[in-house]
Amino acid sequence: MRQLLSMFIVLFTVIFLSNSSFAQTGTVKYVYTLDYVVGKKAEYLDWVKTIVNVLQAPEEVVSIVSYENYLNASPQRVIEYEFTNTVDAANYFANPEIRKVVEEAANRSINRKIEVRQMRGDYSGEESKGGNIKYVFSLDYALGGKAEYLEWVRSIADKIQAPEELLRITTYDNYFNASPTRIIEFEFESMEDAVNYFEIPEIKYIVETSVDKSLNHKISILRLRGDYNKN
Repeated sequence: MRQLLSMFIVLFTVIFLSNSSFAQTGTVKYVYTLDYVVGKKAEYLDWVKTIVNVLQAPEEVVSIVSYENYLNASPQRVIEYEFTNTVDAANYFANPEIRKVVEEAANRSINRKIEVRQMRGDYSGEESKGGNIKYVFSLDYALGGKAEYLEWVRSIADKIQAPEELLRITTYDNYFNASPTRIIEFEFESMEDAVNYFEIPEIKYIVETSVDKSLNHKISILRLRGDYNKN
């Protein structure tokens, strides 16, 4: 537990705050996933209510949004912290009050993981309002195939955004180029809209083609929670 916390502190402070060569501009999302301790979910969520204002107060954080896994699979809880750049992120997590909350969260949960994502500009409307349901597709570019994949993305951008069921689609690269190297988020108002969207023949074909052009595909389905209001 302490080792994970130390890795977290290093990731958010030493790398970004001490080594300016890593600093980048452009929206960055820090995604923190965890599972509730068995029988302790209600206790964890009661604790969250007591630290909401602390987490939302610093000006560096643009938004905080929390989700639960729609299928109650692992990870059961996802918290997304969004920043304008990595310097703001480093300053945020270097804040002693934030560090204390992070440490307490680690003590109250299991199977914790952290991922850092850099927003791409593949689709228009990425600043649109998000939805209650989020499908997260993750993948790795085929070896030497990133440029070809992104060229294909440009050719289907209008088609994948066209259906009215879709509220927002946002893409990210893994900040450290680790696996998964690419993440695509599809947001919907309801599960019905999500199902209808992915049943559209043209969308099915695009998804199948994406699978053919990439590796190590995973899908998770998330449901928005109301823990935070800074979004």
